[in-house]
Amino acid sequence: MASITFLLMGQAQAVDEATVAWLHNGKVEVISLSSSSDNLKHDNNTTSYSANSKVPLGSLWKLFVYVYLAETHAQEPVYVCAEKSAATVDEERYCCDPGESVTRDSALARSCAPYFSPMRLGLIKNKWQDYWRLHTTAAWLLDFKNLQPETEVALGELLGVLAKISPQGRSEARSAMLETSIQGYGREAWTHIGTGIRYKTYSWHRADGRALGGAAGWLVDGTPFWFGGLGSSRTVLTSWAKKLAIALPKPDWRNLNNGGDASCVDVDFFSRYPLHAVWQINESVPVKSGDLKGRYRLQFSNGNWLNIVAKSDMFLTQNAEGMPRIAGRFAINDYVARVIDREGSASSVQAARALAIAVRSYLVQNAHFSDGCWHITDASNTQRVSPNPPSEGALAAAWFTDEIVLNGATVRYHKEKSGYNRLAWRDVVDRAAEGWNFERILSVSYPQATFATLSGRAECSRLDAAEIWLKSASANWQIKLRGEPGFEAPDVTPRICALKNGNPYSDQQRMRIYVRGWSSLNDRITLAHEYLHLALRFHPNGANEDFIERLARQLIEG
Repeated sequence: MASITFLLMGQAQAVDEATVAWLHNGKVEVISLSSSSDNLKHDNNTTSYSANSKVPLGSLWKLFVYVYLAETHAQEPVYVCAEKSAATVDEERYCCDPGESVTRDSALARSCAPYFSPMRLGLIKNKWQDYWRLHTTAAWLLDFKNLQPETEVALGELLGVLAKISPQGRSEARSAMLETSIQGYGREAWTHIGTGIRYKTYSWHRADGRALGGAAGWLVDGTPFWFGGLGSSRTVLTSWAKKLAIALPKPDWRNLNNGGDASCVDVDFFSRYPLHAVWQINESVPVKSGDLKGRYRLQFSNGNWLNIVAKSDMFLTQNAEGMPRIAGRFAINDYVARVIDREGSASSVQAARALAIAVRSYLVQNAHFSDGCWHITDASNTQRVSPNPPSEGALAAAWFTDEIVLNGATVRYHKEKSGYNRLAWRDVVDRAAEGWNFERILSVSYPQATFATLSGRAECSRLDAAEIWLKSASANWQIKLRGEPGFEAPDVTPRICALKNGNPYSDQQRMRIYVRGWSSLNDRITLAHEYLHLALRFHPNGANEDFIERLARQLIEG
């Protein structure tokens, strides 16, 4: 058990360090991350010191209001953003455009403070206190006055409150916070830390005025965690994502409780290979029907045999002719992992993650959905599903890509044959061995696709007309820009994504531009501005906003 020098209002922390903490068996574990070393730092201080250290709430107070609303089944009105004025710009800039509204889930993901104002919601103090007294002894949470970013709380208490939130409340919050990963400030970090981890971001400042940011939430197994470093939440998450992924504890995948997060998948096994009999190992009489639990030996009508292990998630029935049939019902990530083990393997982490997204996408595009479950057959012309419990590596890949699917492409895959919108497993393994990550692999296999979630939220709503315009315009710009030192035209035209809120920006890692539109003069100047950030990313003034803006206006206005 260890504690370190925390990122606190009254304590110093090096610019090249960040802190991550989590609660395990009632104890706070803390690790320091360093940009100058791959080693995770521990010191010899006691756990009680780390648990008692103070951290600012930042935006995390909104999470507690959200949970209260969800758990008490509140029916609060949506929040409508007023016409912008000097008084409302700062307050509503994360919420919605003027005249538009925001719902509870999106308000949490966007960190919309006005939505969660206790006064707006008409929260009753006594009811609020009664609810939280059932969950925690943290006195600061009982007073509405403490629901503000500058409130400092003990790290141990903060993690303790997160740990005591009910599975249902946590499930609803996790669902809402998925938007943070793919559309919010975690969008540049999720390819490293995945979407199984869910968190609320926060940005605040230290007493010395320096920016402070990070996130807090839950790992896939419900372990509460807190993370902080110098900078905004977006900057900190992006900068530290790789090391954060290494530092966070790994769950016991085989005993992971899917809780309320998972939809189910019903599978008809061996649909093209009729069974003759099912025998439990060491038993002399065939099993006729019922739940399957333990080790079994399957006898097929063609004379083949197969040993399997079942854990009460498969069941045996008889068809009209009295022949045995096996079906299974699995949580969706368990199903995805079984297909990974059957159609590919988990030996290559990035390849397995790419296949996990392809498998999940194929399922939702092709399976029948009713009563909360998808229904699909185990067959070579659909998806082959392992009848045995999935491997830990396959489960890790499925949970890392939790709820992520491909949007905009008909997903197919094959062991060896590649093609348009068809992933070839052999190529995937080779590319992963060359250092490609799963996102890059999928962008080649499905060039028109973007990432979305099972609930329909998309990380990129593409502006096709803007991309066509930029492709034509940038061809002319490149002639003028060749004389600029460090100019390097993107290999392909950047994807242009519709921006719902916040300021336009470019994502250099993924070669994307996020803007509101492209039709007006100002829109095109903005589009040119963000394109220049990509094309001049190696230019000595590539990050100089004034230089980029002047050059963008020259390109558009002449």
